[in-house]
Amino acid sequence: MQFLWKYVDDLVGKGFDFGVIAELMFYASATFVPMALPLAVLLSSLMTFGNLGESYELVAMKSSGISLQRIIRPLVVFIIMLSGSAFYFSNFILPKANLEFYSLLRDVRHQKPAVSIEEGVFNSDIGNFIIKVGKKNPDGAGIEDVIIYNHTQNTGNKNITLADAGRMEMTDDKKYLILTLFDGVNYNENIANDRKKHELPMQITHFKKEVQRVNLAGFNFKKSDRGLMRNNYQMLNVNQLEYFEDSLTIELDSMIDGFVDYVDKDLSYLNLYNISLEEKQIKRGEDKVLKDSLDRLINGDSNVLVAEKSELDKSSNKLVSKSTKKKKNSEINSKIDEYPPLKEEFIENFDSLTQVRVVVGALSLARNASYQTKTSFERINAKSKFLAKFKVEWHRKFTLSIACIILFFIGAPLGAIIRKGGLGTPLVISILMFVLYHVFTIIGEKSVKSQVMEPWFGMWMASFIYLPIGIFLTWKATTDAPLLDSEAWHKFFSRFNIIAKLKKRK
Repeated sequence: MQFLWKYVDDLVGKGFDFGVIAELMFYASATFVPMALPLAVLLSSLMTFGNLGESYELVAMKSSGISLQRIIRPLVVFIIMLSGSAFYFSNFILPKANLEFYSLLRDVRHQKPAVSIEEGVFNSDIGNFIIKVGKKNPDGAGIEDVIIYNHTQNTGNKNITLADAGRMEMTDDKKYLILTLFDGVNYNENIANDRKKHELPMQITHFKKEVQRVNLAGFNFKKSDRGLMRNNYQMLNVNQLEYFEDSLTIELDSMIDGFVDYVDKDLSYLNLYNISLEEKQIKRGEDKVLKDSLDRLINGDSNVLVAEKSELDKSSNKLVSKSTKKKKNSEINSKIDEYPPLKEEFIENFDSLTQVRVVVGALSLARNASYQTKTSFERINAKSKFLAKFKVEWHRKFTLSIACIILFFIGAPLGAIIRKGGLGTPLVISILMFVLYHVFTIIGEKSVKSQVMEPWFGMWMASFIYLPIGIFLTWKATTDAPLLDSEAWHKFFSRFNIIAKLKKRK
């Protein structure tokens, strides 16, 4: 039913035989096992022990000296074997079933609808022909007031056929549509060219009977190559997921390192004037930063950039010989003393025209850096989300097995406590417990794919929540605690009934 609800729109009106639909449903049933198997374990264990408790068979076994742990021991062994089978199914069978299912589903969705020509409607689904039928006879073959636009030459509406009546039939192999037209006319507006200058601009042909064959090869259902979707994360086992996860992690780290290199190299100019106001104290007309840079340049450091002092750069480039360093140093210091101090606002040190150029250049560099940063962030974020899907699928291989074990230790003791069998109370409790489990699982999975939670926590969140519940119920069932006994709960809450105690004292 879930399969039909989800994919009925892709199947209706396309003329599939039952074999294709049955194959699609078979593979879809395999994809529903991860949801159905834990629920089946929970419901069956709850019904089994509920029936044993309702018929007092558990009481009889306990009175014979058999504890609950010994009663459920064979079932524990069975559940462990079932969990191992579930892991094998999830790791080997489910990827192949997903590959077949999604490949077949893609072919079904790409399949054209079956040939269905309705009255008074232009149908453009049949190859390069557009057909309109004014009326269809009750036998389904006879047609009247037929209009056909032939677009096989890709010249537009240049070839038109009109007919008063006709018949529409398909060949036995369903590959061709045979249109037999009666009492009609064909208008063919030829396009003159250099090769055929003798062609007439319009060719009109009247006919009593004309037969046209329309190729329906595009409507044949064909299965595509399964290798096109083989690398999808839903079609991989644990080892393959680990391989792809390592490759994607390397690619992600490479993208992050590339962005870091871009920030370090292409945006390094932003640090050239990153100086606090305290370091820009001006004394005796001397810029401290400029003077320190020039001193390092004189001492042999050729990597220092002094952008603001072009005149001083010219003089500093003449410092070649070590013997003239002291002399040049005194000359440069004297020029520094003569150089006017920098103003507190950096932009005010330039004339108006230069200020405009500086602002325009800064805005351009800022927009460039913003665009590069945004693009890099989007690429890294997309790669991270894609990597998260592989991590989610890797953890899902194990959560199915563990869910069967946890839900068994919830259903079995709960059935022994409530002592109700059949499809009444056990079914309601099972559905309620499993719906909550499924909700926690979906929340964790969505959070991991949205990079809100770590994969190990999001995918195991439901198990972390239900494991203490299973331990608690198992402990209560083992000690024969009256968990659902109304009298026991009444006595428990009566201890906190302050109003009743006050009345007794009065």
